[in-house]
Amino acid sequence: MTTSGRSTATTITGWGMVLSGAATVTAALWAFSPYPPLIPELALAGVTVLLAAGWVVASYRARDPLGKPYADAGARGPNPALPYVFAFGVPVSALAALLLVFTPGSAYGRETERLERAGYGEYEVAVVRLAGVPEFHPRTQDDDPYYLTDLTLRIPFEDRPREVTVPGMYTRDEPPVPGTKVDVYFAPRDPGTRVAENAERAEARVFVSWVFAIWVWPWFLIAGGIAKSYMEASDLHRLRRFRPRVHLPALGILLTGLALLLPMALEFQVAGRDRLLAFLASLTPVAALVWVVRTRH
Repeated sequence: MTTSGRSTATTITGWGMVLSGAATVTAALWAFSPYPPLIPELALAGVTVLLAAGWVVASYRARDPLGKPYADAGARGPNPALPYVFAFGVPVSALAALLLVFTPGSAYGRETERLERAGYGEYEVAVVRLAGVPEFHPRTQDDDPYYLTDLTLRIPFEDRPREVTVPGMYTRDEPPVPGTKVDVYFAPRDPGTRVAENAERAEARVFVSWVFAIWVWPWFLIAGGIAKSYMEASDLHRLRRFRPRVHLPALGILLTGLALLLPMALEFQVAGRDRLLAFLASLTPVAALVWVVRTRH
């Protein structure tokens, strides 16, 4: 049964498209896959594409055979959730695509996981002896005076303690003496991993996520609130009725954005580019919304 270009199939595929798209964005924001290939995110995106294609096909089949305008008589009223979906869904989708720019490579990700399993981190260890003459650096306009000294340290690996020489250890005021405690990075369960003074493995995406959470998310919420104030549920309700001139180009723009994300998601380059393409993909949700707004009447 069809009414006004609407059927059970269009309802199921339409809301399925929205929900699977939201799941895709959520998985990307939460970095469900820490490094490529981003299989769960791509699987969800693939489901979204299939549901979007199903919605288009179902909408064509449900259209009035005489091509008459859709009538809203007897149809259910506007869904109050629609303004929220558009006002906040678009900027959040753009943000999720933008965060993919900072996804680390698979080699770095696998090495990070290996080090985590080996207990890699910062630990306090004892100085056994000085392995070289301390090098004094006097005060400058930007730095206080300090020493750089090659030190032999006692590293408590899990199998047995070992003495390891670390070059250029930093100390302030005076050089260290045997028995002094210093902080170094090493993996207790992997003696083959380098011992170093400054070797923290900070993922750029984690750092950027915190920056976005503190400085950018509030602006996205403000922008979403402002956008919602200009959106009428009745206007958006009409957008649920498929119109090729409006919806096909918008879906094409979004599909282009997904294609631009594939190099980062699967870790390959196109013309030597991957992160730039992901950045361009972050603009497509806004571009699709602009197209819909300009052509909706």
